[in-house]
Amino acid sequence: MLLAGLTCAQDSIRFSTIQFFGGAQVAVPSQEFRKVIENSFGNLGYGLNAGLVLSPLGEKKPSPILLGLDFGYFTYGNEKQKGTASAPPLKTSHNVFTWNALARLKPRHEKNRIIPFADGLLGLKLFNSTTKIDKNVVDIIFNTDQREVINNVKDTGLNYGLGAGFYTNPKKNSAAGFQLRVLYLWGDEVKYVVRNSVQVDNNGFVTYQTNRANTSMVIIQLNFTALALKTLVGSY
Repeated sequence: MLLAGLTCAQDSIRFSTIQFFGGAQVAVPSQEFRKVIENSFGNLGYGLNAGLVLSPLGEKKPSPILLGLDFGYFTYGNEKQKGTASAPPLKTSHNVFTWNALARLKPRHEKNRIIPFADGLLGLKLFNSTTKIDKNVVDIIFNTDQREVINNVKDTGLNYGLGAGFYTNPKKNSAAGFQLRVLYLWGDEVKYVVRNSVQVDNNGFVTYQTNRANTSMVIIQLNFTALALKTLVGSY
């Protein structure tokens, strides 16, 4: 009776196949936004991305559609401003964060070593410009009470896009694979801090200039993947 109960309980558990991915990415912004970036690596952005997709049908039936989440981080570099008699040296960093819901279309049966796919994404994009005191090692060690963050400007915009690529399907499900994906993300206009415009007066009052630009971009990603990981998502 005990063995029968354990067998019944095991049969009542449903598992879902989850695919994890993560790696490096390069962003090619729209021509309008590239003109205002002015960094030393071709006015491009670079960073990291991660995500996961799972089959809504579980393992009992293969599905050509996967659903999941996608996260990204970019930096467009920073600029430094030398200190003056009344203001410390400053460093302003420009970063972008993306959060998207993801739907993936792929072949129903993954029989080949190379699996093509197409993605649709919808979510938010956060542009962040942070100005800090550009501390050296001595300042970090001995001036811990010194104010560090001078100013922080954020603006959020809608983010949606399409992508295509492929991933390798390893012979062993526990082995790591690779994924190459190219995305085009449309974005509305967001506010950004104009480079080298941050100023601090004698009283510590911060002033800066802002402008707006379109944030559409092409993204190229190279990821590691972990395929066919069985994760308990519920019992029925």
